Amino acid sequence: MELLLLIFALEVPAVLALLDCTNRSPGDFAGGADDRRSWLAWLAVAVATAWLLVGNGIVLGYYHTVVRRSGGS
Repeated sequence: MELLLLIFALEVPAVLALLDCTNRSPGDFAGGADDRRSWLAWLAVAVATAWLLVGNGIVLGYYHTVVRRSGGS
């Protein structure tokens, strides 16, 4: 049971980042719609690999590249 809770806790940030990326307009990304599309693909990989801690690195990259650039809105 504890293992499932740990995996769930590791997956939550990746899923929330994917939802955040889905709800952002292409203008929030440096490369426009193409950049948004590539971030959606990377965040899908992050959701699949978050329990290996690889996905959380992708989420950190998304935060520093997109969220901080757009002012966190």
